[in-house]
Amino acid sequence: MKRGATREEIILATQELISRNGIRAVRVDEIAQRLGISKRTLYEMFADKTDLVYACLDEMSQQQQRRIAACRKRHGGNSLQKAFKLVHEYIDGLFAVESSFLADIRRKVVFAEHFDEHRDFWHSELSRYLELCRAEGFLLPEIDTATLADRILDSLFELRLNQITREEMYLFCRTLLRGAATRQGIEQIDRK
Repeated sequence: MKRGATREEIILATQELISRNGIRAVRVDEIAQRLGISKRTLYEMFADKTDLVYACLDEMSQQQQRRIAACRKRHGGNSLQKAFKLVHEYIDGLFAVESSFLADIRRKVVFAEHFDEHRDFWHSELSRYLELCRAEGFLLPEIDTATLADRILDSLFELRLNQITREEMYLFCRTLLRGAATRQGIEQIDRK
């Protein structure tokens, strides 16, 4: 048996397993076996499975925030184009894990704080871009950007849980934004 694994290795292996199989389906025995360590070694670093999952969720959140920061730096264009790119990042993130993982996160009370933090992060980012879209004349002035961001994120999450394809999600988002757009915004959207 391997003489230990680092905390990072344990988090990475667990993250891969829960992303693919969902939280409820993954057992501590399976994680230890995959790493070639004993459960005791694992429990020396993490109090229990919940503690380990929290560490994975923290790491996933940090990875996501780094991706968004990189996305902000590399993407030019107007605010509407940036909003679309952000939504595509969100959709890609939803497809980076199985829908069972998303259902487990949303359903299990112990992980509610992580779910809420994740959602608040995306809501803040998308609301900011939509507000810029409205200020630049791409969205109708009467649009409440915070509510629109809520509708987009909630709908995309539910669509992912219901096994809708990535392409259908992109189309849904395009249609929703087009419905809230000014003529100038519609012209921008239709060019895509």
